[in-house]
This record gives sequence, structure tokens and C-alpha cells, in this order.
Amino acid sequence: MKIIKNILRAIKLAHKRILFRIAKVIHKPTDKIVFFESFQGRNYSCSPKAMFEEMRDSGEYGDYEFIWAFRHGWGLRSTVKKLMDNKGISNGTKITIVRYESFAYYRALARAKYWVLNSNTRKFVKPAKDQIYIQTWHGTPLKKIGLDVPGSDLDYGKESQKFSYMISPSKYCTEKYISAFGLQGREDIVLETGYPRNDALFTFDEAKVNSILRELDIPRGKKIILYAPTFRDNKHSQVSGYENASGVDFEKLQEAIGNEYVVLFRAHYFVAKNMDFEKYKDFVFDVSNYEDVNDLYIISDMLITDYSSVFFDYANLKRPIIFYMYDYEDYKENARDFYLNQNELPGPIAKTQDELVKAIEETRFFIPDARYSMFNQKFNHLDGINCGLNVARKVIK
Repeated sequence: MKIIKNILRAIKLAHKRILFRIAKVIHKPTDKIVFFESFQGRNYSCSPKAMFEEMRDSGEYGDYEFIWAFRHGWGLRSTVKKLMDNKGISNGTKITIVRYESFAYYRALARAKYWVLNSNTRKFVKPAKDQIYIQTWHGTPLKKIGLDVPGSDLDYGKESQKFSYMISPSKYCTEKYISAFGLQGREDIVLETGYPRNDALFTFDEAKVNSILRELDIPRGKKIILYAPTFRDNKHSQVSGYENASGVDFEKLQEAIGNEYVVLFRAHYFVAKNMDFEKYKDFVFDVSNYEDVNDLYIISDMLITDYSSVFFDYANLKRPIIFYMYDYEDYKENARDFYLNQNELPGPIAKTQDELVKAIEETRFFIPDARYSMFNQKFNHLDGINCGLNVARKVIK
């Protein structure tokens, strides 16, 4: 059975490769076409979304065509429907939607002068010499990535050979990208501009917050905790994918803080299975499939994470951050090592659930301290309102 699956997978991959080659023969890049993709077509979010919306609304790119790729096809999501509705766009910008890895998708890649993506592509998907591939990536790394992980394959180095530019929010991030993606000798393609995806953290208002709360049907009158653990590299099965790890006994947590808090649980998109929170109804809300994590940031009163990079972005809000590292030694030794020392983190570390509850209770006295300010100064000082448009002005002529 495994052999048959591998053969079918190889046939599908060969078919996709042929489609891309045909598309490149039929179409040549057109100067005023920009192709956008977020998390390999999984959703409408992150820096590609920010760059698209700021370009669309600026009036500077009115004669451009913008193409978005989604795995979920035509009009199956509300965001896709909004993108296809050009009535709200006064400058007449053309917006096209294609299904991820369809022939239309490969035609779009062949036609677009500019690619704006936040994750890796298929090995055979390579831009032509006169195309511009802008890699925005999807977060400041805490855990080591790419070529910095001992024993890793060379995919990151091969992917980076396709880049025309890579977007960085800080000197720290630039250094890690150069190392992790093997960009030595090409350091000048890394642009320190701030993260476009964080622009929304500086522009939201109360109406936006209320709209998100209504959409998620979150009860009012309680504080909101966003719990966003990452995946475990060493907890993977060929059958079920990555295991869903939370490390929290939600029943006991509800007993301890349920009168005052609700929890938004967001699993990493690599995780294959959702957890069942039915018995914690009105206390734990599974928001793993909610498209734009920025919306979850702005409605939450605090963040709990472990080794995910989400806290770098969240720190822009100057709200409490707690690190629940219940399996720190195991993760460090058997999954991935870290770039940062623990003493640089902008919040307390809890290694047991009792310590976690205590840290949550202590957030009522939270005031951003000197360590928090130094953290933002080092990692987020370039983030602001118009990073997306500034990137576009630099690289999309």
C-alpha cells in the first residue's frame, strides 16, 4: 500500500511539473501583474495580505492585476468572495482568484512579474530571470530553522536561490535568515523594512474588535487568553501527521480561572487533528481554522505560547505574554534548539500548570517593564502602519 501511495504521489507531482512547464511556454511575465499566496494557499493572511490590501487601497497600482491562490477554490470562503467583489475598489484594480496547483495557478505564476509569498514553493516552481520573487516569510524565529537545524536537508538553501528579495523586521532576523537560508554572498537581497503583517496591530479600532468578537461569538465580560502552542517536530506520524500538543489540563484550568477568563486555542497549521473541546464549551474556543491570527491578537488580553514565533508580533501590543514550556528539555534536545536565551523573553516562563495559573493571576499587575521595552526595541522597532506599502514601493515598480 505504501509503495502504491508513493507511486501515485510521484505521478501527481510529475503532472504538476508538466503543467508548470506548459504554462511557462504559453505565457511570459507581464509587468503589472502581482501574484499573492499565503501559507501555500491555505488562507488569506500574513504579509501577503497586508501588502495586497495596502497596494489595492493606495491608488498607486490602479492599473495592476492582483492574483490570489487558494486551496479552497472559487468562492468557498467569505474572504475569497470579498476579493472577487471589485465594487468596493474605486481605482478599478483587477483581482483574480485561482485554485492552488491547478493549471490556472501555474499560468498565473508564469504571467506574474512579481510573486509575493510567505512560505516555500514546490522544488520545480522557479521564477524566470525577469520575474521578481518577494519572500516575506511568516515570523521572527525563536526556534532554529532551515540550515541552522543540524541534519536538516538543503530545501531552504535551494528555495532561497529563487528569491529576489526577502523581508526582515530587524537586524536579528536578517542575521538568522542569512544563516538559515544560506544567503551568504547575497546579503543585500534581505530588506529590513518591518513586517507588513504587523501593520494591522497599529491600525485597529474598537469597532474592529467588536466585529471579531461577534463573529467568533465570544462571551462578553470575561478576559480573553490566546493560547497558541507550536507543533513538535519529533511528534509526527506518516498516518496522522503532527500530534496536537497542548500540555494543558483544561478541566483543571477551567476550575482555576473559568469565572474570569475564556481561552482561544489556536493550533499550528501543521497539526493534523483538532482537539475536541465540547466539554469545555464557553470556556475553550477552537480558533485553529480562523484565517488571520492578527484578529485574535487584537481581541485577546494576553498570550500564552511555548516555542512559537507568535510572541514577537504580539509584543507590539504591549500586553502580557506567558511562556508555557512544560517540555522544554525534551523539545530542546529532541526537536529543535533555540536562537534566543530564556532571559531575553518578554514574559515569565511556566513549566507546570500550577505555575501557569499563578502567572495568569499575576497579569492583573502587568506593566511593560524595561525587559519588555528592550525586546521591542531589538525585534520590532521597524514595525508600524505602512510597512506593506513601503515594501511594495521598494520592489514593485
